[in-house]
Amino acid sequence: MSGIFAGSIWAICQIDWTISKPEQVRIEGNQYLSDTTIRSMLAISYPKSIVELGTEQLTTRSIERGFAIDARIDRGLFPPHLTVQIQDFPPVARLVRDPTSESQLYIDERGLELPLASYRHSVSQSLPTLQLRLPAQGACPQWVQLYRAVRTSPVAIGVIDCRDPQNLSLQTEIGKIRLGAIGDLARLTSQIQQLDRLRDWQKLTRDRDVDGLDLENPDFPKLQLKQPVTVPAKLDLKPDRP
Repeated sequence: MSGIFAGSIWAICQIDWTISKPEQVRIEGNQYLSDTTIRSMLAISYPKSIVELGTEQLTTRSIERGFAIDARIDRGLFPPHLTVQIQDFPPVARLVRDPTSESQLYIDERGLELPLASYRHSVSQSLPTLQLRLPAQGACPQWVQLYRAVRTSPVAIGVIDCRDPQNLSLQTEIGKIRLGAIGDLARLTSQIQQLDRLRDWQKLTRDRDVDGLDLENPDFPKLQLKQPVTVPAKLDLKPDRP
């Protein structure tokens, strides 16, 4: 028995617990991001002892990079490897910082920005048509809340113009919509819900000076003219009250 025990200890000590190449990091659960992308985002420097790669360390790295993982380490008697369980999200909008060039940068609902090459080939077959316009340097504040409200819109939205967060606007199937400064989720939701009620707003005027619909205050929608005017109350465009 002593010989068997000593032999087992000797065998275990001979196992190489080193992760020396990316292929030893196995990725599971990813539906959209490629294995290569996730491995690069984990930023593991090779070679690395598998004992040094803790779950907490990898989880912290994933959160810093905008995605969440549940990593588990398999220390069996097989070749050492790291198994990473991940939940990823599809791209929901194409980023446009320079309207003169075709952007290949996409953003998911949590705000993670990645080039198209970071996703699986299947994702490129069903890319989102929504555009998010941003300043040359910068992001869209409160993107998570904004997208959460926009995705519930009964009116098709083609462009979210966030170049000026204090003057947010949308390009929709019913024309240009001004939302003003980005508000909280409740206000954004109220603004978006108004779109369906105001589908026929363009029938109110044939004036060439009309620029769009102003929903900065969703309770009092306005037509954006050279001189903004409140939509007539007789049209009953105010939201229903409890």
